Amino acid sequence: MSDNTSKIWIITGPFQVGKTYFCHNLVNEAQRRGYKLAGVICPPVFEEQNKTAITIEDLKSHQRKTLATKRTTETEGLLTDHWVFDEEVLLWGNRVLGETIGCDLLLIDELGPLEFNRGQGWLNGLQAIDNGDYKIAVVVIRPVLVETAQKRWPNAIVIDFQARLKLEETRYLVEKVLLPIEQK
Repeated sequence: MSDNTSKIWIITGPFQVGKTYFCHNLVNEAQRRGYKLAGVICPPVFEEQNKTAITIEDLKSHQRKTLATKRTTETEGLLTDHWVFDEEVLLWGNRVLGETIGCDLLLIDELGPLEFNRGQGWLNGLQAIDNGDYKIAVVVIRPVLVETAQKRWPNAIVIDFQARLKLEETRYLVEKVLLPIEQK
């Protein structure tokens, strides 16, 4: 990791508290300012207020794919507690995360049990953060894995969302995260 002490931000919080919504606002503001973005954002898909799938968007190309669908008792494949992952799309996402060199903002929504516990998934995302070839990195991490992430990146700043943020709180945090890019 490079020696900039506050260039990694960990976003965490319980399910459906607005972590991806915050990331979406961060991406929109960074794009508005003309920053070079890299990484992935994973917006959920809802059907009647039920989260049924997770998509993945490459922040450079804006290409989108379905990453995971809700797990059922008949589901087979690469599984977590709630999701079955499309292995080809997971590999595609890993390739995207292998091409993040020299960006202003590296965003990874999210690194989880596949990466930290199983050594699978978006390992290029872990490596991209370790390499430090960005001005700011923002990574979404589940609360249960934050301690593990902090051991890997001890200088990271953690933002813990315990409730959905109000619009003005979101704007304030977006400014705070992007400020180091302006100062470089």
